Amino acid sequence: MRIFSKQDRGPERPAPHSKIQGTDYWECPDCGFRFATPPRNPNLVNAIDEYEDAYLQYLAPDRADEANLDALCRWIAKTTPLEGRRLLDVGAGGGKLVRYLRRRGVDARGIEPSRTLFDRFLSDDPAFACATIDEAVASGGAFPVVTAFDVIEHVADPVAFLQGIAAALEPGGVFFASTPDVDSLTARVFGHRWHFYYPYHLSYFGPRTLAAAAEKHGLRMLDCRHRGRLRSVGYMIRYVAEFIGGREAPGWANRFDAWYLPTNLFDTMYAAFRRE
Repeated sequence: MRIFSKQDRGPERPAPHSKIQGTDYWECPDCGFRFATPPRNPNLVNAIDEYEDAYLQYLAPDRADEANLDALCRWIAKTTPLEGRRLLDVGAGGGKLVRYLRRRGVDARGIEPSRTLFDRFLSDDPAFACATIDEAVASGGAFPVVTAFDVIEHVADPVAFLQGIAAALEPGGVFFASTPDVDSLTARVFGHRWHFYYPYHLSYFGPRTLAAAAEKHGLRMLDCRHRGRLRSVGYMIRYVAEFIGGREAPGWANRFDAWYLPTNLFDTMYAAFRRE
């Protein structure tokens, strides 16, 4: 491994963003996998008032959820049907996917390891548990479908995470995930200023490294693509201000919360895997 510091700012050498001052990034010289080593993991220890407005808005119900989830499930259906299947959503966040599927008759359940987020968004719904993957499997057995969208980048030990995903899947089961693509053109152009280098992200994959890591646990990649989604202009203003600019978002951003645009920087990859 080699370490990147604030003084090492080449286009392929990410340095700590102002929002994560003092956090080092490492890269494996053999495979290109990158990861952060913050002094604390904000994904698990943050109180609710420590989260940025944009982050909480991302998790909260949104007018674009229906359209975004419709498109996501159409993509999933190209690999496997969901009707009559049990599904486990890992890192459920605000619970949007599970609630969407349950309204359509899918036996979907979700787990969220962050007690703070669980208490804020999920605690009043029996379809969710504040639990780990191992605890979910111990109580509910293996599942034919497991999802983890925008999750693995938040995990400090992605190898153990993928091992848990494999254990949660029935033989022949399918796993769907999304995560920032560190090998994307957008990431390479912006270098250390890439917008996904921020405190909540600890592990950075490209398609090749994700496929290789999953393969070691019997998960064969079936599909990998860059998908976009509808975003509110207000959310994008808050995101740029808080995660890229490192400052409080302007109050006038809420004037644009009802305006939506399709966005795709081609730097978030969606991948499907089958457990061999």
